[in-house]
Amino acid sequence: MKYDIIFVGGGQAGVFGAYEAIKMNPKAKILVLDKGKMLKQRVCPKEKTGVCAKCPICAIIYGVSGAGAYSDSKFNMDYRVGGDLHTIINKNIVNDVINYVVGIYKEFGFDEKPSGLEYNTIMDSIKKRCIENNVQLVDTPTMHLGTDGSRELYSRLLEYLIKAGVEFVVERDLEKFIIEKKVIKGVIVKNKTKLEEYYSDNIVVAVGRSGAMQLKGICVDQKIKFENGAIDLGVRAEIPDIVMKDINENFYEAKMIYHTSYYNDKMRTFCSNPSGFIAIEKHSDDVILANGHAYKDKKSKNTNLALLCTKTFTHPFNQPFEYATSIAKMTSMLTGGKILVQSYGDLKCGKRSTDVTLSRLNIIPTTDDYVAGDIALACPKRILDNIIEFIEVHDKITPGFASSDLLLYFPEIKFRSTRININEKMETNIKGLYAAGDGSGYGSGLNIAAVMGILAVRSINEKQ
Repeated sequence: MKYDIIFVGGGQAGVFGAYEAIKMNPKAKILVLDKGKMLKQRVCPKEKTGVCAKCPICAIIYGVSGAGAYSDSKFNMDYRVGGDLHTIINKNIVNDVINYVVGIYKEFGFDEKPSGLEYNTIMDSIKKRCIENNVQLVDTPTMHLGTDGSRELYSRLLEYLIKAGVEFVVERDLEKFIIEKKVIKGVIVKNKTKLEEYYSDNIVVAVGRSGAMQLKGICVDQKIKFENGAIDLGVRAEIPDIVMKDINENFYEAKMIYHTSYYNDKMRTFCSNPSGFIAIEKHSDDVILANGHAYKDKKSKNTNLALLCTKTFTHPFNQPFEYATSIAKMTSMLTGGKILVQSYGDLKCGKRSTDVTLSRLNIIPTTDDYVAGDIALACPKRILDNIIEFIEVHDKITPGFASSDLLLYFPEIKFRSTRININEKMETNIKGLYAAGDGSGYGSGLNIAAVMGILAVRSINEKQ
């Protein structure tokens, strides 16, 4: 069968792209392919056992609805957060589509007032301290679904799409595209040990961060133009809620950007989860990463957030994925396949953390999937210097942040190093092949991923 549109990847870009496709043409034949399982079959054993089972295909990051279904699902309502799509298309267009996606959220049952819409004296004080310490506060309104809320939303949306005739084929791994004379004709996927071919003149590849490294190899082999982008490398920090109270209650998440004084490297906070939980991402047997999420109804006493350093490399270096992966593998070597944790107090003193030293703190970790140790054994000095400086600056904005009760889980890495060359229609140099979401290199959040999937579909419909 030949499809009108095929989405390779059933995450935010694929699901919202499929919604737009069926809305614009209810008779369209739409196919969504994904490496993982359908949402209801995505079950992480850790939810029952409390320990990562190291499944071959991690349910947290792979499957229909994407990694967003297992995140705390914050939706930022502004083009400045979630990617840099506005560098190739007008920012007003991006914001218009963001508002359109918000309407879809409401259509499927999520209608909560966003945080950060109105400033008060506490928020004014926080912003003033950011200005005094050369920190950019990106204060955009944010909708928070929660991990449980996002699954409810996606379940309703998927039920709608299936009833509308959208076909989902899961547990299929992208092998390569079928390209003839720089024109897309279809896609080849692996189903266990056999290969399958699916045909369409319009394919939207939206494999997310988890598929970005694989996509880069395919781009090289099939002459799909791309550039090496940046990598985000850092730690997932966990601190008692009481320290983050002012930010949590007023902003929910205050995104901060800072350029370090010595190296002038970009540091940023990302994905803050008030009363949240540390999560583990398994990309392979020796690439285990820290992450975090939060629920609407289930709460801890800790806030976790990412402290990330953005690094762009120059010629002749062209292996950012491999560089970041080697750091993760080194950490896994030290921990026996777990993430590494160290208290900030131990890090500043130059000594490793142990279970004994961690037990003396005022914070109880929200995961057991770690080994206490010394981050300096695995993290490059420049990155670690930047993290330490950022923590000290953050302490001036949020007193108590740079305390011994700050736990640092290492590594947290956002794989988005492949920046596919696309135009304002989301189309690559291969006619009919579109790129969307985090795997494109232009997205890093739910908002921009959805926008790109929708814009790709609108471009496809314009030419038909």
